[in-house]
Amino acid sequence: MLAELIKIHTEDGLTHFGAIYQAPIEKVKKFGVVLVHGMTGHFIGEVESALPPALAQAGYTSLVANNRGCNFMGAATERFAGCLPDIQAAIDVLAERGYNRIALLGHSKGGVKVAYYMAKRHDPRVIALGILSPAESAHRIGYWPAFAKQGQSRAEFLRAARELIDQGKGETFFISPQWPFIASADSLVEHSKTRGDDVLKNIKDLTISVLAMCGELETEWCTVVTILLKKPPEGYQVEIVPGADHVYAGREAELGKVVVGWLDTAVH
Repeated sequence: MLAELIKIHTEDGLTHFGAIYQAPIEKVKKFGVVLVHGMTGHFIGEVESALPPALAQAGYTSLVANNRGCNFMGAATERFAGCLPDIQAAIDVLAERGYNRIALLGHSKGGVKVAYYMAKRHDPRVIALGILSPAESAHRIGYWPAFAKQGQSRAEFLRAARELIDQGKGETFFISPQWPFIASADSLVEHSKTRGDDVLKNIKDLTISVLAMCGELETEWCTVVTILLKKPPEGYQVEIVPGADHVYAGREAELGKVVVGWLDTAVH
């Protein structure tokens, strides 16, 4: 499916690249979807490329865009607090095209971002929230040990990152030998200081429709979904996709089916 490549301009003067996947004219619904990527994602990442075509075929026009700090290495230099103007700018673009009712979806750390956005901005245009394989929070994401040297504690790791910042080397990258993660010292320390970003706390008072889902192969760490699954709050849909990993590789059709089915219910 062809996508329209666009530039998004934030309220604080930044420009991000993104894409709009327009639903066919004969199917289009007046309801837009904004998809927010995670730590290693970008607007053409695995989930970010797989889900929009399925949404478009179901009549849902969607927009996915890079967040600040995102480049060919993923969100390696991202500042978490910047997700607020970044997400608002993406919603504004769809609103300008006539989509005044929005479903806001976030994958992985993107799930943390969208929950944080709603807790801070209370955007009335967002009437449905989807957290796909969400982390618990930005400051407790389990990637910290993945960057540390063998035997190094989280405290020791963060101390090493702060020392680099003090030396004017905050742009030094930490590379995980286990996971495909790259992040700068500046970004990792900023994330560790973030507060008010706990997903479960940020969604507990929402009165809009909420979808929480993850893959069967990631339930050990995706505690947000497993906790919600035990006793789903009213208005929540909680799903675990059989056989799926964190990016739903080989299970993209199932991912699209769950999200589309939820949207069909949420918007009516």
